[in-house]
Amino acid sequence: MAWKQDLAKLKQQLGPEAPAPKPPPRPAPKPSGPTSIDDEDAVFLSAMGQKSAAPRPTKLTTAEGAPEAKATVAPPPPESFQEALKELKGLKPLAKGLPDQATAPKPPPPAEPVQPTPPALVPLPAPTQAEVPTIAAPEPEPQVQPLMPLRFQLAAGMALEVDGTLDLRGHSLSDALERLKDRLGDGTVLGWRSLQVTLGPDPLLHEGLLILLASGQVPMVARFAQAPVPMGGNQAWLLYFGPTQTQS
Repeated sequence: MAWKQDLAKLKQQLGPEAPAPKPPPRPAPKPSGPTSIDDEDAVFLSAMGQKSAAPRPTKLTTAEGAPEAKATVAPPPPESFQEALKELKGLKPLAKGLPDQATAPKPPPPAEPVQPTPPALVPLPAPTQAEVPTIAAPEPEPQVQPLMPLRFQLAAGMALEVDGTLDLRGHSLSDALERLKDRLGDGTVLGWRSLQVTLGPDPLLHEGLLILLASGQVPMVARFAQAPVPMGGNQAWLLYFGPTQTQS
């Protein structure tokens, strides 16, 4: 047939078939149960080329191939708790009931707390009158009232000699008073006895002069008077220095 010829040609082209791989060896069956120490020692000695000294005991196996377990016989349980205690050496069974309260040891009574004694209080000495400092109140200083110059009156028609003159006409009140203070200070230094002050008709300057004399700011003036008519009349004043203010 034609397909057989084609198959033979294909085999010639592919070449001879490769041998099939061999199946791997089956592993040795592992023991189903746990091995003992003697079996492990025998395996180790056989691997080293030696033999075990004592023959291994044969294990009892069951019908299924598993090692037969040794049957352990459990002792019968004791009949009661008291009989179980009797089997123990050196122990005696406990007597039934609670111990007598008379024979039982009594606990020691609690110790009473010791209260600390408070320290004795020492009374402080009462302060005496001598120990208390007394502060005397300061005495008020006596107020010295300034000496007021004495005003007197001169004869209207007489003319007098004076040591100095001061014309304050046309000045303001503050300027006139400052000039008057300076001239009185100069007269005290020069030893004047009298000073003629001309104020003019301005009543403000006359009032300011009288207030200055009454204030005590010019203590060198002991007396004053309205000037006579020949020396200015009601537009001028005569100021007299005190004896203590004269130059010695």
